[in-house]
Parts: sequence; C-alpha cells; structure tokens
Amino acid sequence: MNGILIKDSHSMTPRQLIVNAGNLVSLPDVCIRINQLADDPSSSAQDMGEIICQDAALSARLLKIVNSAFYGFPGRIDTISRAVTIIGTKELRDLAIMTAACNVFTGIPRNLINMETFWHSSLTCGVLAKNLAGACQVLHPERLFLMGVLHDIGRLLLLQELPVQSRDVLLISKGRDDLISSAEREVFGFAHTEVGSELANEWGLPTPIRSAIRWHHSPEQADQDELECYLIYLANRLADALIWDNDLALVKEQITPNAWQITGLTPEQCDLAISEISGEIRELYAILMDQPQTPSHQDQSV
Repeated sequence: MNGILIKDSHSMTPRQLIVNAGNLVSLPDVCIRINQLADDPSSSAQDMGEIICQDAALSARLLKIVNSAFYGFPGRIDTISRAVTIIGTKELRDLAIMTAACNVFTGIPRNLINMETFWHSSLTCGVLAKNLAGACQVLHPERLFLMGVLHDIGRLLLLQELPVQSRDVLLISKGRDDLISSAEREVFGFAHTEVGSELANEWGLPTPIRSAIRWHHSPEQADQDELECYLIYLANRLADALIWDNDLALVKEQITPNAWQITGLTPEQCDLAISEISGEIRELYAILMDQPQTPSHQDQSV
C-alpha cells in the first residue's frame, strides 16, 4: 500500500455511483429519443431526421462526421435526412450518443487525467475496432466504433464522482493502464469496466456494447458477444501502444492467443488496420471537441 491512506468505498456499487451522479451523467433528451427511435421498427428515417434536427449543434457535428475521412463518401452529404438514409438509423444513433458522451464529463481536474489524451485514445480505439471488425468480416463493422470510443467511460465517472479515491488508484497503479483495474478493485471493490457497463445500461445501449465495455480487459470471461469483446480488447491494446509510444511488436506478442483464434485476425492485419487510420483520429477529435487544432499529446503517433 506504500503508506497510501485509502478511504473505504467498498460499500458503494457501480449502480449506486450512477444514481448518486444523477443528471450529471444523463444523456440529452434528444439522444434518449434517438435511441428509442433506432430500436423502433415502426420509425422512419424521416422521424429520426426530425428529432436530430431539433438540436442544431448535434446536427452540425453529425454532418461534419458523416462528411469526414472516417466515412470517405465521394459526395458531400448536406442534410441529416440524407445522412440517415445513407448510413442508417442505428449508426447515426451511435454517432449521436458518442457526441453526447464526449460532453457529459466536464470539470474533472487535469491533475487526475488529461482529457485530450483520454478522448484521443478512445477515438483511436474506436477507429481501430471498426477497421479490425472489417478485416474479420463482422456484420456492420461500424457498430464497433462506439464500443471502442466508450470502452473506458467508467473511468471518467469514477474520476468525477470519487476524485480523492481515484487519486489513490493512480498512486497505487503508478498510472500504468495494465494495473488500473486491480488498483480500482483494491480501492473501490469494483473496476471501471463494471461502472462503464452499468452506465451503458443506464443509457439504454445495446447488450453487445455493454459486454464489450465490461470485458475489454478480460474477454475470456465474457459469456456473450465474445467476438466483440475480443475485438475491443485488441483495439484497446493497440491504441494504448500508439498513444503512449510503446513497443508495438512487443504488445502484439503479449496479446492472448485466444484473441487471434476467436477473431481470426493476424498481427499483420493489425498493422494494416493501424496504417489505415491516418488523419481520421485528428479530424474526429477536432469535430467532437469543437477545436480546430489537433491534440498535442503523442498526436504524431497515429
């Protein structure tokens, strides 16, 4: 324990943490309605478009994403209704929720986490997850993007609601990502993966997203959505190596053999997925964070 005084948080549960946070972690009403429409077989693209257009800022961001290098459409898409028609209601729902999630957590002290680096890492994981899913021919690989972006969302809730104890976690783990979860269990009695999965459930997100968030560090424990969990596990390991400039070859050697077996991917396909992300991360970051500039930390590594 190195003399670190840990305040007892073991009486707290992930669910209680979310209840205590209340409206601070609630999605905007427009996103809740979008989520409902995406799962309603009787709703139309026009219905979805009308709801999204009620939020001018969200509409503008979504159109920027749809017209970005992330999609690479040959012609410009100028209206939300056309965007819904081209990419589909579920995928636009995912983009809307991702956009909202990036603005839910504000005011977390910079001495606890660098939010630029956090979202840069999360977006890198999301784009890599989409590319890896495409490489192993997953149906609708774009749905892996949201899973990747939100995989660590539980960490932000812990930092926001329990900042003192979160500092203890950082001291125990020495900031090492591979030690964060065990340090969280020591301090809180649960890890950010459980918090993130519970938050995704609170937001009404589909089961595969909740599973991928819950098991992205230990996909072998997943009892459903196994492929998605392994893909996010892979994308997370690769994204961390890129963001922190770690030895990528060593990271690939340390990947659990089950990941290659379950996904059918090879280290060479991972290299190709990495080579394809180019400027997508910087462009997406600038759109989501309303910043014309790119994040400075380790930006040239992807």
